[in-house]
Amino acid sequence: MERQTGPHRKRPVLGPNAVRVPRREGQDRVKAPCAFFRSGVVGVRDVGRVLYEDREAQQVLCSIEECAAEGDDRRYSVRDGQGREIGVIRRVPPSRKLLRHTWRIQQAGHPEIVGRNKWAAIAPKEAAARAAGKFLGDLVESAFSLGYDDDQVKERTLLWLAGEERVMQSVGQEFRIEASWLDRRLAFAVATFADR
Repeated sequence: MERQTGPHRKRPVLGPNAVRVPRREGQDRVKAPCAFFRSGVVGVRDVGRVLYEDREAQQVLCSIEECAAEGDDRRYSVRDGQGREIGVIRRVPPSRKLLRHTWRIQQAGHPEIVGRNKWAAIAPKEAAARAAGKFLGDLVESAFSLGYDDDQVKERTLLWLAGEERVMQSVGQEFRIEASWLDRRLAFAVATFADR
């Protein structure tokens, strides 16, 4: 979606499938495309996820290729348009059954970036109390929903940290980059996974 509904617009304005950056144009908030993507097959070889610089999908910005798995740990190599590796994204399975997977980003010359639950940045007792409160709140919400399924998946908030430095924050597929040194193509690549 490029433009949301508003006072002078009854329907949202849709655009091509793209990674988008919000900005203001007059009174409108526009989500302008900055990288375009599509998946495709060339012959019988799957080319994987590819992000393009242009709408016509002629200039490769980066490609995402799954590497050999190490147990339940999934690894993805992110490469530039010439095939050189930019970095590696890892989806790490949870250490305990009630937890969710985590993400790691490796970019050469920088510390590993770890995607942590938003509660990871607060004291353990406070985090436990908030988690218990959220769990109870979800139970109450579920009880009052009368069995209706709105087909919405709750999006989790992740703080992406390199040591103590906050690199970015994500809520579902919405990313806010805070570290100037992060190669944006790695953030784009992570966004294509939608925290699955």
